[in-house]
Amino acid sequence: MNVEGWTAIGGAIISALGAATAIWQARLAKGQARTAEDSASSARRQATAAERQVQLMQRQIEAEEQDRLDAGKPDFRVENGEIAEDDNNQPCVGLRLTQVKGPALSTVRVSVQGNYVANIRRLRDEWGESRTLDLGESANGAALRAWIGLEYRHAELVEITIRVEATARDSGVSWSSEQVVAAKHLPPEPMYQPRHMRRPGRDPFTP
Repeated sequence: MNVEGWTAIGGAIISALGAATAIWQARLAKGQARTAEDSASSARRQATAAERQVQLMQRQIEAEEQDRLDAGKPDFRVENGEIAEDDNNQPCVGLRLTQVKGPALSTVRVSVQGNYVANIRRLRDEWGESRTLDLGESANGAALRAWIGLEYRHAELVEITIRVEATARDSGVSWSSEQVVAAKHLPPEPMYQPRHMRRPGRDPFTP
């Protein structure tokens, strides 16, 4: 075989080796890319899991904090009277809130809602249009008093939603709660009866 033949064979071998090298490098690069993609996916999964863990811990912390706040929440016993008329011949309902537990409070705001509710006020016979009243400070065992004015035309039974917003004196933490009370008319004065059967009429509830 002459020199040209050997040169051709050598060139072919070199080309084949170059092609094999290129194929091997391509496969290697593809494998590296797949490995990198798998690593990125794994990192994303780990990041997502870590984020969920942080969210879970945050919810647990918030729940524990809410439990702590609820444990110190003030509790009020709500008492109301029946529907009677004030000195202005307007229907009203006496309301008494007694704090039965909880910290000393700097403010207690009471709001009233209902189809026939007109206002809330401190005094039985005063006028007003506000449905929210600041009853001031309170402490365990304290009784707070107010009157709820009703519209002149109202139902026989009136349901009143009472919302209490209280703020602790020392910590400044605030709480709110709602209760629904029902008020009906004060029974009428008894009609004339024989003396031995008479029973005195009942006076309106006084907070």
